[in-house]
Amino acid sequence: MAKVGFYKRYLYIVEKLTSVPSSFQEIHKYVMTKLESDDLGGKFEYSNRTFDRDKTDIYDLFGILIQYDRKDKVYYIEDRIENASVSRMIESFSIHQALKGGNKITPSVYLECRKSSGTHLLNGILYAIQNYYMVSFTHTKFWDMEITQRTVKPIAIKEAQHRWYLIAVDTKNGEVRNFGFDRITDFRILETKFKQVNCNVDKIYRHSFGIEKYEPAQKLLLEFSWQQGNYIKSFPLHASQKVVSDTEKGLLIELFIHPTNEVVMELLKYGAEVKVLEPIALQNTLRKRISEMMKKYQ
Repeated sequence: MAKVGFYKRYLYIVEKLTSVPSSFQEIHKYVMTKLESDDLGGKFEYSNRTFDRDKTDIYDLFGILIQYDRKDKVYYIEDRIENASVSRMIESFSIHQALKGGNKITPSVYLECRKSSGTHLLNGILYAIQNYYMVSFTHTKFWDMEITQRTVKPIAIKEAQHRWYLIAVDTKNGEVRNFGFDRITDFRILETKFKQVNCNVDKIYRHSFGIEKYEPAQKLLLEFSWQQGNYIKSFPLHASQKVVSDTEKGLLIELFIHPTNEVVMELLKYGAEVKVLEPIALQNTLRKRISEMMKKYQ
């Protein structure tokens, strides 16, 4: 079986067990049916021994532990998949499998039209990060259209609000900065190498809503209408979201984030369906924005 077949098999197993605990016979049937529909060429028999190897490979590659319940005689994945990249890969794989195979997408599936967000840079930036090569590029600030030439030490890639960002140490001042892929042109990998940078990206952006973090992180108390609250519960605004109260009158949630412009813009989107209770400074910022909006329509 080609290498792509191995990876498909791993993902089919994970897909099955994240859906429902299953016996080997059920896993066997599911995997074989999927592989046959993929038409990878050649015959393949799926044995217990192969499944045992697959369990080891799945743990080594994705950190997902498949366990066995002796009482019910089923395999299962106990913990929710926390690794965002693994979860996203499985999600993308499922979407790809649903849409592939020459099936007509329209009018069954309507995909959101999006402009390219610079993902063509992913491979080059990842190569530079993993091999400690400095990179240079032209960067355009959308806020004031300032164009600058940058030489940086790339350390990570971050996704935020459907946009991709390069996290890097700017050689101008030694600060860790973020640069949107969609604002980068003339990208080049330099021959100059750098020493590994000790930087905890998760910690730096833990309390960010999106990518901005220029305001100190603090507690936000938000009151949503019960209708909008149902959406907020099913798709939380941020990983720090906690439900304080949930009644017929509305949903009260608490967040711990940097109250930046990205947060202001997100809250304005909900209009009268949300009220900021804390902090007062954010409440005043929204009041000012709403007042400015009203002037435009007078």
